[in-house]
Amino acid sequence: MKRLLTYILLVMVVLTAGCKSGKGVADKSSGQKHERKPAVTVSPVTLETDGMLIEAKMAQETGNNEKAMELYRSILVRNPRYAVAYYEMGSILEGMGKNDSSLALIKKAVELDGGNEWYRIALATMYRATGQHRMAVKEWETLVKQKPDKLEYYYELSNSNIAAGDYERAVEALDRVEKRVGVTEEISLQKSKIWTALGKQDKAMAEIEKLANAMPQEKKYNELIAETYMKQKNYAKAKIYYDRIAAAYPDDEYIHISLANLYHQTGNSEETYKELKKGFAQESLDCTSKVQILSSIYTLQELYANPPGHAFELLEEIMEVCEDSTTYAPLYGEILMNQNRYGEAAKQLRSYLKSDSSKYEVWEALLVCEVMDSASRPYLMSHARRAQELFPFQILPYFVEGQQMVIDKKYDEGQEKLLKCVKLGFRNGYLESDTYSMLAETYYRQDRKEEAWQCFEKSLKASPKDIHVMNNYAYYLSESGAQLEKAEAMSRATIEAEPENATFLDTYAWVLYKMGRYEEAVKYAEKAVKYDKDNSKTLTEHLYEIRKKLERR
Repeated sequence: MKRLLTYILLVMVVLTAGCKSGKGVADKSSGQKHERKPAVTVSPVTLETDGMLIEAKMAQETGNNEKAMELYRSILVRNPRYAVAYYEMGSILEGMGKNDSSLALIKKAVELDGGNEWYRIALATMYRATGQHRMAVKEWETLVKQKPDKLEYYYELSNSNIAAGDYERAVEALDRVEKRVGVTEEISLQKSKIWTALGKQDKAMAEIEKLANAMPQEKKYNELIAETYMKQKNYAKAKIYYDRIAAAYPDDEYIHISLANLYHQTGNSEETYKELKKGFAQESLDCTSKVQILSSIYTLQELYANPPGHAFELLEEIMEVCEDSTTYAPLYGEILMNQNRYGEAAKQLRSYLKSDSSKYEVWEALLVCEVMDSASRPYLMSHARRAQELFPFQILPYFVEGQQMVIDKKYDEGQEKLLKCVKLGFRNGYLESDTYSMLAETYYRQDRKEEAWQCFEKSLKASPKDIHVMNNYAYYLSESGAQLEKAEAMSRATIEAEPENATFLDTYAWVLYKMGRYEEAVKYAEKAVKYDKDNSKTLTEHLYEIRKKLERR
């Protein structure tokens, strides 16, 4: 609407000029009478054309583009050099998505009135829209020359050069702005990005350093330089800027964290520890943040180290001052798990889950701890069921309950839970072999041997080198007197893998016994008893049976 009013005002000015008188006027200061120059007159054809322009703009503003286009064409029939008509027609076609036709009309407007900046802006925009970026560059260069004080034109020139793939000229355009306004964050960061894209890291860093030197009071620029050098693993230069910040802001907790990370990357464990201590001493850091920082700087191996190192010392210090154990319980529990201190780990994880039961990974860790720690077993079943309620599509809680049911000889109930695991599916084979192995156990105990053999086969398909599954499969086959040659091959593989495993030796001896190879069987049975540290009654009975068989021969 503003543009429409402008057109109306321009026409009014022309009309007013045409109505002035052409008579002379006396010069009061000299008393002489000067002849007035003839007034500018506007022909009826021009007035009618301008009226058509106003009408066309009104149609255009109200969305009647068809009528507007018709009027603009009529104007051009009257005056083929009427630049504004070409421009407005191009604008309409651009809005209709007809970029090529729009471009042709706007180019004509520029040819007729090259000094009109709006026409050139529109032309540059259309070149960009049609992918003619070098032509867009040419137009922005012209605009920069016509209006050297319009800084936005330099930015557009730089962007067009980037689009054209001429990055160095893009930087040159920004340099021209910088000469006018001085060093600014916007320009320096943009130039740094361009140099980075060109792989010229030195020039990219020079831009940031120039920014930091121009604004030494701004901490963020020193941080940006330091972080950039850290990414480049140029730790010596990064330290220069971190030290500068530390000198100016000694109580800033995060500068000490940054320095700790730098020292850790360079293998200086003592300085890492000292800087973290300084950072953690600041009251602005809460316990949760400290734990997050600790686990982001130190690797799991460093946290799990036995004997404990600086990482664990810092965690213990955090634990001493934190009233809420939930801030550190998951990490501490994980460390205890790694040290095989499952009972202690379970206590930490249970305390955490009382306040936040939303994290499945904590439930999973707890279930593993309670499986491994006999003193925690009373909690196991209730926790497995609670985890199933909260996370019905996670497989481990069902497996844990199913496994415990089988141990308790509740085979029907155990089978139900294990089949739930099968139904849920095994992501990346997780628990697949174990589930089928436990299912095989339930089927065998229910005298459903063919189904048991099928499950053993699926278990070994999922994990072909699982010697424990092979041992159980071989033993049950020998007990059933079925597929003894297959049982012998599997059992032999287990003792080759672990030649002093008493259980594996006993299974192999029993398979040989079932095959009638008593002389061989007794040798392996004797080895089994020799290596048995638990004084198993089963192993002793097997040796007795085999010797008895030999005596009868």
